[in-house]
Amino acid sequence: MARQKVVDNVYIDLTPEEEAELEAQAEAADLDMAMVRSQRDGMLRFTDWTQVGDAALGDHTAEEWITYRQELRDLLGEYSRVSDVVWPEDPPAAKVTRKINAGEAAHAASITNGDTIEQAQTAYDAAYAATD
Repeated sequence: MARQKVVDNVYIDLTPEEEAELEAQAEAADLDMAMVRSQRDGMLRFTDWTQVGDAALGDHTAEEWITYRQELRDLLGEYSRVSDVVWPEDPPAAKVTRKINAGEAAHAASITNGDTIEQAQTAYDAAYAATD
């Protein structure tokens, strides 16, 4: 179905020229990395505290934060389109992702081995807890 516009409360199909103009605008927006740069800069500012010598980093090391911040800095050199950008996970989020992935793998392996759902859940819980 063609895209439409509303003129005087009547839906009208866009002309090929209007379609082309919308496509050109979408392409230009996808190449405009200004919003990505702005968001990246905000994420760096938000994590500046991790670089203070006596910062309480919790369960995460200074090296994890340094790596994350470097991944943010490298972002604009790695991507040229907004639609392609994959944001790095901050250390707390990355830890949760690792734990969930380990738990899901253990759960799937348990089910594949013919274990009950309760045994699979136990395997998930154990893998989740054991993963750092």
